[in-house]
Amino acid sequence: MVNFVERLKDPRSMVCGVTAAMADKFEWSCMWTRVVCAVAIFCNPAMGLLVYFVLALVLPKWQKPC
Repeated sequence: MVNFVERLKDPRSMVCGVTAAMADKFEWSCMWTRVVCAVAIFCNPAMGLLVYFVLALVLPKWQKPC
């Protein structure tokens, strides 16, 4: 269980990094952002995955300017 929690806290991408990028953008906890996204996808898989992939397209446009 400890390894699982450590993996959720790690900001490196798990699948395509949408939740990690969103957590970084809004300065949220990476672990809790991933947990909330996982619960949303579990409760309503079709809508959760649709939102997840839309965010994957939109988040690169939200990148912080250097």
